[in-house]
Amino acid sequence: MRRIPSDILTRMATTVSQEDKDEMAIPSYLHRNPAMRWMAWQRVLVTAQFFHNTCKTGNGEPEQTVMDFGCGTGVLFHEVSQFANKVYGVDIVLDPARLLVDEWGLDKVSLLNPEQAAIEISEQSIDTIIAAEVLEHIDPIDSTLAFFRSRLTSDGHLIVSLPTEGLLYRIGRRLAGFSGHYHLNNAQSIHRQILDAGFREENMQKIPGPGPLAIYWVIDYRLR
Repeated sequence: MRRIPSDILTRMATTVSQEDKDEMAIPSYLHRNPAMRWMAWQRVLVTAQFFHNTCKTGNGEPEQTVMDFGCGTGVLFHEVSQFANKVYGVDIVLDPARLLVDEWGLDKVSLLNPEQAAIEISEQSIDTIIAAEVLEHIDPIDSTLAFFRSRLTSDGHLIVSLPTEGLLYRIGRRLAGFSGHYHLNNAQSIHRQILDAGFREENMQKIPGPGPLAIYWVIDYRLR
């Protein structure tokens, strides 16, 4: 997987507020502690692997249309572009993602804010929606999940990564230097809401381990 190099991440950090920089995990990717860097990248790697597992194959050519909702820095853009013919990067703050798209020449990626996405992305046109470290920032999430349902194809996938907000997660945030608020929802409560919204769980991995060791959940859902 192609990782965003530190010089680009440093430039991205200058384009956003401190809170946005924290929530895009830029300090974690750049952290001097290798364990902190490993954890930040591990959830990205697992999310990418979940995406690989959903990919359709046909004549050796990418056929996926993907929406990366809450794309942040665009950390998954390059990986997703290897298996998709169209990628929508959706976020309220798009400057870091735009920098990466320009720097790496990611011509399959179109950047949209949420209002533009609601207008420009057709119903039942998306094969995979990735929502990594974003749903915990949205409260309530009912309208967002309804938007996901309406845009997914009938056999599409929703892949999310979620923070547990448990003790290890809170310690990790403190070590990473994050001073922002804790989220109102956590992996467990959001998982229940996604299931109640008409999705079913296909696969789940807890990082770095099960039970109280879990800092993140990565989950693949399908429509019921």
